[in-house]
Amino acid sequence: MRPTFPPLTLEAIAAPENLLLAAAKARRGKSRRPDVEDWWQRRETQVLRLSDELASGTWRPAGYRFFEIHEPKRRMIAAAPFADRVVHHALCNVMQPALERRFIARSFSCQVGKGTTAARECCRKLVNQHSYVLKCDVRRFFPSLDHEVLMRKLASVIRCAAVLRLCRVIVDSHHTADRPNRCGLPIGNLTSQIWGNFYLDALDHQITEAEEHGAYLRYTDDFLTFSNDKRRLWELREVISTSLEAVHLELHTPKTRILQSTEGVPFCGFRFLPGLRPRVLGPTKRRFRHRTNLLCKQGAPSAIVTAATFAWYQFSREGNTHGLRKAWAINRTPKISIGTGKCEA
Repeated sequence: MRPTFPPLTLEAIAAPENLLLAAAKARRGKSRRPDVEDWWQRRETQVLRLSDELASGTWRPAGYRFFEIHEPKRRMIAAAPFADRVVHHALCNVMQPALERRFIARSFSCQVGKGTTAARECCRKLVNQHSYVLKCDVRRFFPSLDHEVLMRKLASVIRCAAVLRLCRVIVDSHHTADRPNRCGLPIGNLTSQIWGNFYLDALDHQITEAEEHGAYLRYTDDFLTFSNDKRRLWELREVISTSLEAVHLELHTPKTRILQSTEGVPFCGFRFLPGLRPRVLGPTKRRFRHRTNLLCKQGAPSAIVTAATFAWYQFSREGNTHGLRKAWAINRTPKISIGTGKCEA
């Protein structure tokens, strides 16, 4: 039996039941925030208001709050208000199935069952089967996504003009200031993650179908191409570079290189070697130590420190990290104050 998908129409997006589902998704992990709880307590009124604005075409984003993060690398995050995030989720509830149907099997990121764990398992299998890998990275991926190119790609899938107008409103709500063309998607939006994946879908099909090279996988803008013939990988590098230039993107030269599998292939926080379980990358370990030490210095509640430590455990257990986890448990277990229930540095 073939799966059924919601109709890709503005009526389906603006339906109150879809907006309630979107609000519940947007609220996950943020229920303690005062602005989120204030919206949630008045959700019936807020949903009806959003539904009317979307159906009439008068909805507009309220603006972003910008802040900078430094882990895993320096990035500017644009955080939308909660009501805007509800609209993003409502659009994705209806739009995402239509876009995902076009993706290749080895396209990962922002899909159910196709997160970092599935991407790492796919990488592990390909490393065991091939001698060389072309590791590619796109320079300033999200800030460089061209608005007009993205809208043309969306128009090839979305036939409803009202939905395309809504996409245009969200796309045009943010752009990179130092570019001549309007380009750039805010990293904090759910729509940006899905559209970023869709933006490179044509490249996936070109490599796997036109070039008939199946030993390939991609996680957002980080993608790997495997082969036993190094010359073939150099040819594919030129194909990839040309394909990216056609959509106004470019390869990040220092991070794009051909490696021997026996050197170890860095991908999604691990280093993969043939015949061995992957090892956690050094920067990944340092980031966790820094984050945990910072929580302890700030006197964070024990529940937060425990959650962070458990998240690290679940992540690291995918690799050859038994000794690392044991040493961390012995030497780095945070001390909890009995009186306050908070972590002590």
